[in-house]
Amino acid sequence: MLSGALYRKKIIITGGMGFVGHNLVKSLVDRYDCMVVVVDNCCNSSPDRLSAYMQKIIFIETDVLNVEGYVDHLDDCDYIFHLACSQISVSGEKPEHDLEVNALSTLRILNYLKDSNPNKLARFIITSSSSIYGDINHNEAPFDENSAPNILSNYAATKLLSENYALLYAKKHNIPVTILRYSNVYGYGQSFSNEYCGVLGKFIYNALTGASLTVFGDGEQTRDFTFIEDAIDATILSAVSQDSVNEIYNISTGQEVSINSLIAILKKQVPNLAVEEHKERDIDNIKRRAVSYKKVKQQLGWKPVVDIEKGIMLTLQWYKKHLEEIL
Repeated sequence: MLSGALYRKKIIITGGMGFVGHNLVKSLVDRYDCMVVVVDNCCNSSPDRLSAYMQKIIFIETDVLNVEGYVDHLDDCDYIFHLACSQISVSGEKPEHDLEVNALSTLRILNYLKDSNPNKLARFIITSSSSIYGDINHNEAPFDENSAPNILSNYAATKLLSENYALLYAKKHNIPVTILRYSNVYGYGQSFSNEYCGVLGKFIYNALTGASLTVFGDGEQTRDFTFIEDAIDATILSAVSQDSVNEIYNISTGQEVSINSLIAILKKQVPNLAVEEHKERDIDNIKRRAVSYKKVKQQLGWKPVVDIEKGIMLTLQWYKKHLEEIL
């Protein structure tokens, strides 16, 4: 199995206390007995997420921009998963912060790797976003990796810049990189105390606590929602495959799901949900999005296995058991 290459490797995860990050930490420790170094300033997360793992990991509470704070681990790590990012919901409010966290942090790590040339490093995995594709035009097929970027937010602009830095340094300095464009990841472990946890996270919290679901606009806007376990499996597989060096992959399902459809699915599990309609916000400027995973399927053999109905059911079941722990 390709992922066996991770067994007992030393791994750095920036943003490792975040939603995707802490799930990745658990998988790497539980499945591969990795030595994991988590770098996170916990501005949108909490060490409590990994309280049961603190004796098994190294936690460095520092800003990802502070490369000097974790430089000793960069020298002898096998893999770097760079997940730290600013939130799309606040990217327009704090554009310089967005630029620093999403792009400058990538550049600083790349510059260090260029100058130090660590022999052990097998891969630098950078997580990007399907937001770089913008909006689907009428009759357009799902976006693939060759689709032209259509930048409609500060977040998308800085994520694309991060990608370009990575590909440039891969070409000029032989740093082995892999870029993953996540599409609306959801599932276990999103913190509801973080107001930017995503539409599905907010819907599930409100459904379980009896609050109304807030819909901006007519609810017909669509996204491509990817279950957390699928995203983690794709991330691990892409890190260890030799076919993925210096490649970009969409991590998605290829399916458009509207906000109204999400509500209909939730109502099957939690009847009598109330819905409040509000005007569109400036950040809701994407009407439609679906993202093709054909490339990663063809090259690495990955495909999503959890559809949206099953994913919502599994997520609801998990939160019913853990709701008090994560509030």
